Order: sequence, then structure tokens, then C-alpha cells
Amino acid sequence: MNKLFIVGLLSLLVLPVQAAELAGVSIKDQVTAGNGEILVLNGIGLREKFWIDVYVGSLYLVNKSSSVAEILSAPNASRIQMDFVHKEVASEKLIKAWNEGFEKNQSSAILATLQDRIDRFNSFFNQNALAKDQYIFDYIPDKGTTVIKNNTVLGLIPGQDFKNALLEIWLGNFPADKSLKRGLLGLK
Repeated sequence: MNKLFIVGLLSLLVLPVQAAELAGVSIKDQVTAGNGEILVLNGIGLREKFWIDVYVGSLYLVNKSSSVAEILSAPNASRIQMDFVHKEVASEKLIKAWNEGFEKNQSSAILATLQDRIDRFNSFFNQNALAKDQYIFDYIPDKGTTVIKNNTVLGLIPGQDFKNALLEIWLGNFPADKSLKRGLLGLK
């Protein structure tokens, strides 16, 4: 009887654990960044627009934090993951939302230094996002932000300044969705 109990207990310890589920999307509790760093789930949230669920957003960091300043200044890898749940989001709407997010959270001087990289980033969204599409934005220090759609690398955008501007779309003073921001910061 004791052997059976111990085997059962051990089997529970080796099962893969999902950290959370939201809007039918299972989110891993940790991932490995491109440089080998282990990133832990900081928080998740749902992006809603006019009461419509659009995507589940997840933020992964080396160390959990609810401080935006700490997250932006951390010299480590990070990941934003977007799992779309809405049946279809037009590419034009995605690009418009990206541009609004950059513009609301950056000064015109910073936008000017980022504009070529923002244009390159926008070029990765030339197709509509469909339900079950997954976008990953992996930041690796000294390399930049790799944009991945459904496990296919679309390209790399260099610079920590770009990574910070991208993160500020969700975490800045004027986030795309305040409830999503709280979720990504692990505050809800």
C-alpha cells in the first residue's frame, strides 16, 4: 500500500503543470528564452474591446515583479505572448492598435528614433490574426526582440529601447487595456 501511495505521489510531481487557463487558453507557468534563461509567468490577462474577448496576454520574466519601472529596467530576457481567441482581427486593426499604443506612451522624440523599427515591426502583421494564432515577442539582451507567429520567426527588432516601448503598450501610463495591465503585472 505504501509503495502505491509513493508512486502516485511521485507521478503528481512529474506531470506538466499549466499555470493558468483563461478564455480557453492554457498558459505555461514557465518558458525558456532564446538565450537559455528560464522565464516565469508574471501574470495573464484578457484583452477586451467593446466586451469582445480579443486575446489572452501573458508576461514572462526572469523574476516576478509588479513594478513597471523594475520590469522595464531589468537587464534580462522577457516575453510577451498573445493567444488570440477572437475569430479574426484584421491586420489593419492590429497595426492601428500598435501605432496608437506606441504614440500614447512615447514622446515624439522617442518615436522618431524608433520609427524605422516600428515600421519593420508593423510589417510582420500583414495577415489577419485568427483564433488560436499565437504571437510571441521574445526579448534577448544584446540581440533584441524576436517576433514569432505560430512558432515561425518573422524577424528581429534590435534595441532595449524598442522592447521597452513595446512593453509600454500594455504596461505604460496609457495601456491598451487597464485590466490587462493589472493581469500582466500579477495584480489580479
